[in-house]
Amino acid sequence: MTRKEKTASREHDLYFSNWIREKLPDSNTGYRCYDVDFVLWNKHLKKIMFVELKSYNSKPRPDQYLMFTFLNRWILKGIDKDWSYCGYHLIQFENTSFEDGKCFLDGNEILEDDLINFLSL
Repeated sequence: MTRKEKTASREHDLYFSNWIREKLPDSNTGYRCYDVDFVLWNKHLKKIMFVELKSYNSKPRPDQYLMFTFLNRWILKGIDKDWSYCGYHLIQFENTSFEDGKCFLDGNEILEDDLINFLSL
């Protein structure tokens, strides 16, 4: 089992998100800001992957998907030779979790145990 998550309160997350929206360039200038939900890596095996998580079968917005495509391509071009890049993956829950619906990995339905194996690198 991994360690308990150490994050700030949700209010803190919203504070910075709102700060970005108020202080940085508007999206009509071409400026965009997206977060990466998870960076999973194994420092002993030298493997790394990025994961975007969506609930209620939502999909990344077109610009977010474009950013994922760019990051994926850029990392594949430049990752250290002794590391394995395992990709940028989308996990979608039909609702919010395995308990209340199906789960999809990159558009394909996946069972919880299979997702555990996949994400364990």
